[in-house]
Amino acid sequence: MTTKLLNKGLEVELFAGTNEGKVLPLSGELKDKFENFSQEPDQRNFEYITNPTRDYIELFKLLLEPRIKVRNYLKKNDLTIIPGSTLALPFEKTFYYSKPEDPYHQYILSTYKTDVITTSLHINFGIDDKENFFKLLCALRLDTPLFLALSASSCFLDGKITDYKSYRWHNFPKTPDFVPFFLTHDDYINWTNEQLKLKKMFNIRHLWTSIRPNGPDRPYDLNRIEIRICDLVSDTKKVLAIVALIEVLIQQYLSEKKWPKILNQNQSELNNLVKIIDNQEELVAKSGMSAQIWDWRNDRNEKTENIIESLYKDNEYTANNLGVSEHLKPLVNIIKDGNEATQFLEHYKTSNSIPKTLQHFTEQFNIMDLRYWDMIKNPTEIKF
Repeated sequence: MTTKLLNKGLEVELFAGTNEGKVLPLSGELKDKFENFSQEPDQRNFEYITNPTRDYIELFKLLLEPRIKVRNYLKKNDLTIIPGSTLALPFEKTFYYSKPEDPYHQYILSTYKTDVITTSLHINFGIDDKENFFKLLCALRLDTPLFLALSASSCFLDGKITDYKSYRWHNFPKTPDFVPFFLTHDDYINWTNEQLKLKKMFNIRHLWTSIRPNGPDRPYDLNRIEIRICDLVSDTKKVLAIVALIEVLIQQYLSEKKWPKILNQNQSELNNLVKIIDNQEELVAKSGMSAQIWDWRNDRNEKTENIIESLYKDNEYTANNLGVSEHLKPLVNIIKDGNEATQFLEHYKTSNSIPKTLQHFTEQFNIMDLRYWDMIKNPTEIKF
């Protein structure tokens, strides 16, 4: 087993607004104020990107530091960062264009409207093993429903309960509507160029799926795998736990070269497998950790939380060898207490108010970030 950790980085999309949870169009102002911040088509969500690092404590700091700077800036105007991955409170359906002159942004908002105004975590893993890059991409795709279950945080929209744990993923416009398993790099290149030719994708970035190849010159020059399915998770320790789980799976595959046998099928069968995994994602978007899904490892239906718990226990040896077992521990809390959407809904049962629930978790998000930042300043205090 290799002990060299992978380079990894995250793209973190956020909402900002009032302490009561009303999201405001602030991305232009924040981009002007802070380096390395970028804008989404509508100004109500914004993004920062962490530099790649192999070290989990460093990643912990890289995730927190931009938020702390933004929080300090927003606090001067009695504003804050808001949790969740959808616009939970009633919102204006008009657009606040961030780049009205950008044809891609014009296309996105005219085509998808407010469905794209969400927050999320995009997790990138640097992969140097070119020979096995696409085998790994296919293998990880089988588990994207599990990553969504752990992160789901979008049960409210527009002042209503959606009856989904991740309404973001249920509603987000996956594009193109069918994305096959890419068994080789040539498969990916040929398919991508065909989609562009048919105008099913506006440009090379317009591949909106749960997981995709990434690199400096897509589809040709690739150096990382990007997992895009996760909702925003407020607790940075839980973010690291999800990252660590995925890294453990990657390291296990790359070390042992034991690829899922289910991928050894003809193209027709693999296309059917795509539909199955897409359906699994939808089941988890609906019911989160309690969704009954197909466990491809055992070929039987299982509760999602049970599959995750088994995966956690089965990979303890690998996690110990990699030195990330401590970072995995918060998964136990998600399994025990549920994902963020579950926490939101439990609080709503008592408050009977989406605004009160959102205000409570907005305050908790702030308190947690500040507490973790104090830990960063005193590294001996960091415990997972």
